[in-house]
Amino acid sequence: MQLPFIRLFESKADNLYLLSPAKIERLFGNFIPEAAMDMLIVCLQGHSLDCRVVSKRSTKAGDFRQPRNGQPSRITINGDLNRYAFLLTLIHEVAHFFVYLDTEKANTFLIRKHRPLPHGKEWKKRFTGLIQPFLSMNVFPLEVEKALVSYFEAPKASASADSRLQRLLQAYDPPGEFIRITDIPEGGLFMTGSGRVFVKMDRLRKRYRCRCYKSRKMYLFSPEAMILPVKSEREEKYCNSSG
Repeated sequence: MQLPFIRLFESKADNLYLLSPAKIERLFGNFIPEAAMDMLIVCLQGHSLDCRVVSKRSTKAGDFRQPRNGQPSRITINGDLNRYAFLLTLIHEVAHFFVYLDTEKANTFLIRKHRPLPHGKEWKKRFTGLIQPFLSMNVFPLEVEKALVSYFEAPKASASADSRLQRLLQAYDPPGEFIRITDIPEGGLFMTGSGRVFVKMDRLRKRYRCRCYKSRKMYLFSPEAMILPVKSEREEKYCNSSG
């Protein structure tokens, strides 16, 4: 079992971002399965890391930023995710953080610095090692756990790239009006969580080509993207206000 007990380049004195068990629980207690908290504390305690739960973003579920301008590394996670998707996204970003620490340590005495790919072999190794304890503790529902075992045979940059895993995770989303983009016809209008309206076009291999109604720019959407169909009345109102 690979556990990240790395403590590098972190000043403990007067560090507002130092993660204690109490702070980790305060930050994430309402967003992850209760059974996952103890292991998450083992992974994160003692590290200097700016962790933030943010509003929904249509372009990403989470992100990691390296230190800049005297500020520590930062992780942000969308607060609208269900607890299983939130945990998986959090571990994904924490893996980026540990790859950064690993790289800084390895580069200390190197003239030619090594820069790993964002989702290269170093990240895949870290992500897989970090998730294993959570899988062994039955934190995830059985069907999600089985899909995760398959996914981690060759983890991708985003869980949404694995359509089966994405569908299983979405089953734990709270009920609402959102449906998959595959459930509307070609030419249909839909709205994303950001409020922008798109026209569904044709399918290009694994993604759908969609045109932004207002800017007319083209975008690609995953088949598992959750969208809000634009009803006829809403469509007429939107088209009138945009035209």
